[in-house]
Amino acid sequence: MTTKNNSAMALERAFVELVANRVKQRGWKKGEFAAMLWPDDTPKAAAARWTAMRNQASNTGKPQGVQISDAQRMAEVLGEDLSYLMAVAKEEARKQSGE
Repeated sequence: MTTKNNSAMALERAFVELVANRVKQRGWKKGEFAAMLWPDDTPKAAAARWTAMRNQASNTGKPQGVQISDAQRMAEVLGEDLSYLMAVAKEEARKQSGE
């Protein structure tokens, strides 16, 4: 069970890293991207959500998880297909784990 949990976490981290890289390639600022993801939130709250997904929390030592709905929003904002992004992230997670 631990291996599968680690695998799922590795996939999630690879997905977040992939999205963050795509955002950077497009020249978007982190807060700008976050505001596009969550337009109903204040810009500050949206930026805090995106930061929490990318960085480890001080109280838990883990980043915030990514909900499927948020992953779909990320794909839509990037103009890409979620299943494609997940496939790329899965391959990257496999490479990082040495499989």
